Amino acid sequence: MAEHFDTDPLKSYGYQTRATHRAFDRMLQRHIGKHDLSNGFWYLLRVLWGREGMSQRELADEANLTESSTVLMLESMQRAGLVRKRRDTTDKRRINVFLTAKARRMKPKLQHYAGRVNAIATRGIAKRDLDTFLRVAIRMRENLNSYEEIAG
Repeated sequence: MAEHFDTDPLKSYGYQTRATHRAFDRMLQRHIGKHDLSNGFWYLLRVLWGREGMSQRELADEANLTESSTVLMLESMQRAGLVRKRRDTTDKRRINVFLTAKARRMKPKLQHYAGRVNAIATRGIAKRDLDTFLRVAIRMRENLNSYEEIAG
């Protein structure tokens, strides 16, 4: 399936997605940085606020990070007093991750920041366009994640 590749970054889905993601990241960092947090912490906290006790591997998958990056980030988060790790009682190879009270208390403030960033990003864009954007972005990610090409 050889498609024509347009070298103009303004017409590149990948370039625009990355540039937009970086803009979101920069603005979010301005807010959460006030609490000595990195964006990496945000991605893991966001998942853990929804479901604590998952394994490091599950957390990495949910946050769309590599397991090695997740392990390093969790070590930093543990030193910052945000998470604690506990060996699973039924599967001793598995390490489960839990939030501390400090991390739970941060949730409303950090979610407020994320909501503010989203509000700024979506200002002046019709809801139907935003709904379309979400459907298209999810479908693109699914296409990319499910595509297997034989190296040749």
